[in-house]
Amino acid sequence: MTTTPRLSPSRRKRLLTTFGPWPAGYTHDDLERFLDLLYGMFSEVYTWAPLCQLVVNDPFDRSASPRQVKLVELTDWLEALLA
Repeated sequence: MTTTPRLSPSRRKRLLTTFGPWPAGYTHDDLERFLDLLYGMFSEVYTWAPLCQLVVNDPFDRSASPRQVKLVELTDWLEALLA
């Protein structure tokens, strides 16, 4: 899997605006572990195209029907929070 380029300030701001601030009840270490878990789960995907198409439920949305987000946007948002 290729690595993504660092987030630009404008992309970081857009992600934080779209997905919101730090999820309540989670520590920095919790989010780092979750991000590591996501990277590990999809480490067998070696091209960028399939990753851009994967859609997952937002794990931090506790509503009855959690919103769906692209996996790449979720990981970018977590990276923006942890930066």
